[in-house]
Amino acid sequence: MAVGSIMLTSRLMADNRLLFLRPLFYHIIFISAFGFYGVWGQFIIIAIAGDKLTPELLSTISVSSLLLGLPFLVIGWLMMIRFGFEFAGARFIALPTILFLLCNFGLIVFLGIKSGETSFAEVLPLFKYYYSAMAVISGIIVSVPLLAGKSIRAAVNDRRFLAFAIPAGTLLQATVLLLLPYSAWMALIFVFLLFASMVNLPLYLTYVADLKVFSRPDDTDLPPKIDDFFTRHEISPREADIIREICNGLSNQEIADKLFITLQTVKDHTSRIYSKTNVRNRMQLMTLVRSIGSD
Repeated sequence: MAVGSIMLTSRLMADNRLLFLRPLFYHIIFISAFGFYGVWGQFIIIAIAGDKLTPELLSTISVSSLLLGLPFLVIGWLMMIRFGFEFAGARFIALPTILFLLCNFGLIVFLGIKSGETSFAEVLPLFKYYYSAMAVISGIIVSVPLLAGKSIRAAVNDRRFLAFAIPAGTLLQATVLLLLPYSAWMALIFVFLLFASMVNLPLYLTYVADLKVFSRPDDTDLPPKIDDFFTRHEISPREADIIREICNGLSNQEIADKLFITLQTVKDHTSRIYSKTNVRNRMQLMTLVRSIGSD
């Protein structure tokens, strides 16, 4: 499921240059890392050397495995929240993001301290309560912009599905953790729901959601002879993409986000474009492009 999710999202990113696909991709990467480090890691260790380890050492390894996986989990939740805001076209504010990270990493430090004082069996409920609470809270945070957004491009049905599916997945995981007694079967059911919730999103976006509505309705129609202009001024394909987005009115940062490149790369390309076309700023460049074919 992890590999399938990554492949589907990579294909979506290649076919659709949409901003919200990048945080979704990172969400899948980080949640997969948590699944392998925090959950499967324990199974692998037990399978390889379980009968050779003392209960105390096994407890230490289990706790360490979970603690190593939690930072990946937190970043995965944050990327999911960002995905929801960007899919809904809502503004992703920096201050709540910082508070979310501080709260989570503070709790991870607390769990680490408590783990050093007690056995794995005694500290496990704290891990379960932490995961259940923060997972459900993250799911609810994601659903808010999806349901509250009004002037957005995403279809209403798509927003409603995601607003239901994301918190429902986290709620199912929390239910398994809190209601089922700890066992290998409980862990297997939990990790299945974890990865199933993750793969559900790229599957829906690939085969059900209408992503065509995200095409910018205000994209500027470039002149028919624009390709001749690119050839005459030796404009590279990437520089041509940037010229198109400049003519669409996007800022450097928006261009970087849309084309999945760094802000500095956009600035470097823009500087070369100005040099090749003998203009000084983007307004002159836009005027030059609009004048193509007018003579």
